[in-house]
Amino acid sequence: MKKYFLTLIILLLTLNFSFANSNYKSIEEVKSLNFELFEEIGLDENKMNYVSRVIYSTYKKAQHMASNGAAPQKALSLDKEAEEMLLRVLSHTELKKFNSIKHKLK
Repeated sequence: MKKYFLTLIILLLTLNFSFANSNYKSIEEVKSLNFELFEEIGLDENKMNYVSRVIYSTYKKAQHMASNGAAPQKALSLDKEAEEMLLRVLSHTELKKFNSIKHKLK
């Protein structure tokens, strides 16, 4: 039980720090704050929009889970869900680049 609780705490903190360094108010705000990083990866306009949506929705889900308390399985599934959504439009190379700069997201 302690292991699951610790895993949940670490995952929620990671998600909060990587996707929630600021309080996003909209998907467009996510896109505008991270435009240069998205260009660095080589994303086109459509991919930027999609990635911004994934970041925003993951941020909102993590925020909701943190405020309500959630089972560790939910936190693990949230991370996996975000990666699966990103793989719908990003190549594996683009996803690796995105993961390498994820800590720079604003």
